[in-house]
Amino acid sequence: MSRWKPPGPKSSPYITPEGYQSLEIELRDLWTKRKEVTQALSAAAAEGDRSENAELHK
Repeated sequence: MSRWKPPGPKSSPYITPEGYQSLEIELRDLWTKRKEVTQALSAAAAEGDRSENAELHK
């Protein structure tokens, strides 16, 4: 039993202005969130713990 699915039919490569705006907003939000994640990782690295569940062990 494989989870592989054949690719769907090709759609047009065009994007609507609304779609572009949505992608721009998502990109801006991701860059904002990246700053927060980087700060959290820096704080964890300063404490010497970069494990996935570091905050659970405090």
